[in-house]
Amino acid sequence: MPAALTVADMMTTHLKVLHEDDSINAADWDMVVGEFRHMAVVDRDNRLVGLISDRDVLRSQSEGPTTVARLMTRDVHTVPPTMTALDAVEHMLRSKHGALPVVAGDRTLLGIVTTTDFLELARRALAGHDIHQPHARA
Repeated sequence: MPAALTVADMMTTHLKVLHEDDSINAADWDMVVGEFRHMAVVDRDNRLVGLISDRDVLRSQSEGPTTVARLMTRDVHTVPPTMTALDAVEHMLRSKHGALPVVAGDRTLLGIVTTTDFLELARRALAGHDIHQPHARA
């Protein structure tokens, strides 16, 4: 029996990130072009300081120009790369979060796992593919 699938096995690691002083318009552009629903906000040392969602950006449209820092969620639920995928998806279902940043002990951003990642995993499993084999992420 294969080892349990971990967050590290399925997280997206090539991330476009934001910084607190980025404009919300720049964040909106990055989200639209990259087709992202969530983006991590990091400091200069690549440590997670927040998360911004497409809903945050949508709500900001009536406020006028502002920065990512004003709209981001600072109290972000994170997971370690060693967490099992099952534990991560159960956490997402309980908390109703659409994304979980994956961080090292010092909050260095390593990747992100999203509901889309779990849907892709389910699709592969339902199609009879080995979910423990690496796959290309579009």
